[in-house]
Amino acid sequence: MTSVANFKADHAIIVGFGSIGMRHAELLVDLGLSVTVVSRRDVGPYPSLKDLALALKDQPEAYVVVANETSEHDNTLLTLQDSGHRGLVLVEKPLFATSVSDSKINLSPDTVDRIVVGYNLRFHPLLLTLRDRLAGRRVHTIEAAVGQYLPDWRPQRDYRTGYSASRVGGGGALRDLSHEIDYMLWLFGPWNRVAALSGCSGELELDSEDFAHLLIDGREFSAATLGLDYLDRNVRRAVTVNHEGGTTRLDFIAGTLTENGEVMDTATLDRNYTYREQHLAVLTGQSDKFCSYKEGLVAMHALEAAERAVEKGEWVTL
Repeated sequence: MTSVANFKADHAIIVGFGSIGMRHAELLVDLGLSVTVVSRRDVGPYPSLKDLALALKDQPEAYVVVANETSEHDNTLLTLQDSGHRGLVLVEKPLFATSVSDSKINLSPDTVDRIVVGYNLRFHPLLLTLRDRLAGRRVHTIEAAVGQYLPDWRPQRDYRTGYSASRVGGGGALRDLSHEIDYMLWLFGPWNRVAALSGCSGELELDSEDFAHLLIDGREFSAATLGLDYLDRNVRRAVTVNHEGGTTRLDFIAGTLTENGEVMDTATLDRNYTYREQHLAVLTGQSDKFCSYKEGLVAMHALEAAERAVEKGEWVTL
């Protein structure tokens, strides 16, 4: 079986050049890689092509970052496979816009083993500290939440024209904010079943859901709640864990980790820190740190179970 550690890359191909594609390009140049961009529009200051297969022709072992719209991820991955790509691939989260069971994608084991999913929040030092502190402790209940007013995300453009506003394009609070789903699975283990409510408030003129609230029954914890929304004018991202030994709370916005009211650790990060650490882990083969393709599928199944729970109005078993 191919190992990520077997690959070394000095060139990167960025597929898609929105704000996240630009960020990846800048970071990879800073890390010493040359960059080519694949985009339907002309971009600078990087060499650019409109056809991925053409870009791969001379760089079959390039490190490819898939940063186009979520609805285009499946076709992009198939193009990589069909073009004989042999390098590493990082796919921005979530993996797909459509249901995994409905997807026509059929990737070979070799391709799957070279794919990493961009859940970069795993590289936040306070989340890593929380993981260490909970090791060996029984977890009782979890309360996680993330919210930010969508028009404030990218104030330089009309939020209604972005993929977040479109259900078909892969937007919506559940998919856009699925970092929380990934880290809850990563830290606390698999889910037995989920109940959920989600919808579109009408506040933002979207056709994707702008809020979702999940109630989760876990195999290794008693109960968890998760709130996700595009509505919160006061930016929030936090998780509180009641466990054997007390209560630990991580506030990502304040940059604090407290236990039983006492500050245990703090962190002030620049906006690119977790992305940079993620690229370094991928490029140096630290597979214990990043989200694999298979783990990304687990997050997709959990997300889709929540969607089915909304549709049915009942608990859905995973």
